[in-house]
Amino acid sequence: MSQKKYDIFISYRRESFSQANLICTRLKALGYRVFIDVEALNSGKFNEQLLSVIKNCKDFIAVLPPNALDRCVSEDDWVRREVMCAMENHKNIIPIMLAGFAWPDPMPKGMEDLCMYQSLAPMPDVYFDMQIKKLQGYLKSKAYYMKRRRWIVGSAIAVAVLALLLVIANAIYKPMAKRLSDSLFVRTQAMVNLDEINNAAFNEWSSYLKDYSEATNQEDKDDYKNLLLKQLALNEKETDNLLKNVQRSKIEVSEFYYPLLWLHGINPYDVNEIDAYTESCFDEVSSTFDKYRETADLIEGEIAHWVPQAVTPYLSMLKLDYMTNHTVVEAYYYTYLMLLTHLPESTHDKFYKMSTKWETMPQTGLGLSDKEYERLVNMAYDRCDKQLNEHQRLQQEAENLLDIINAQLENLLKEGGMEE
Repeated sequence: MSQKKYDIFISYRRESFSQANLICTRLKALGYRVFIDVEALNSGKFNEQLLSVIKNCKDFIAVLPPNALDRCVSEDDWVRREVMCAMENHKNIIPIMLAGFAWPDPMPKGMEDLCMYQSLAPMPDVYFDMQIKKLQGYLKSKAYYMKRRRWIVGSAIAVAVLALLLVIANAIYKPMAKRLSDSLFVRTQAMVNLDEINNAAFNEWSSYLKDYSEATNQEDKDDYKNLLLKQLALNEKETDNLLKNVQRSKIEVSEFYYPLLWLHGINPYDVNEIDAYTESCFDEVSSTFDKYRETADLIEGEIAHWVPQAVTPYLSMLKLDYMTNHTVVEAYYYTYLMLLTHLPESTHDKFYKMSTKWETMPQTGLGLSDKEYERLVNMAYDRCDKQLNEHQRLQQEAENLLDIINAQLENLLKEGGMEE
């Protein structure tokens, strides 16, 4: 283990790693030196050297999911060993209670005083930034910022010229950044609305399947199908209106601004590709509506009457289409957060005003590192790849079933003397 000095140690259970890692990432972004034992998550073995880190830190954060202390009755439990080490060395202990956590009664032997420390009670995820600010108030550690080397300017005139250029660049950058932020917001709001439409259409499709399967006469089945088609038409109209709203204000960043964007950590080529990415997402959702209609026809067709299980792969593929559409929007959302984080804080007002209403999106928030946002994007794309691979497998299964059914039908026709 590295001898690097840490001021804050984060203890967590395997099931609370995502919350613990998010807290760690945010504190690091604020300038704190934080230790979290990621390798212990993979190996599951307690590393004795962790005790040395705890002994040398100032603050000890315990992230407590539901039933986090149940296993602490065992003296070999690694969370117990970490907590006991912190208590014995009089560290500033801050329990963070996740939703569903409650102090056990009785407490594990030797840990009775843990519930007496200042703790953070569970709050909705939308208040994560507020919880971090409150957590900072409990910490004894101070934010540590690495000193940045400054180039020495050879003359006072050069310094003055450089300062003037920076003032001009800043004056040019701020209005452009505001326009870019507003354009990104319009697209992200449209993508969130698209995700809501995608979710609503899938729910309508699921209701149709249930109602259709329970219907006892053809008239009711026809009514359910007509209702589905009507709802899909409304969904399609909403989707078209959203896309038109996006297309009315295309993102076009002039090459003149490229150096300013690079200076602020933004790749201008990524920005210019956003519209193409956005439109492709709309195309995919519209394509899913067509698949709902096609599968509804398939359910009523002759094949479904002969071999009902032939429809099963198509139903599974539709669910995967719905899930993939959501995952792609989620990846877009993380990219938006990363870009917005690099823009001036004065451009964040619309995000803070509306993001709490984006219920289908994760409440990740601004201020993470590019590396963390990229990790979240890659995780979303990994899910997409798995979903697409499963979709291809189901497509092949469906095609194989249809080949078998067609062959059986041909044999029946031949045996019945009905071949043309």
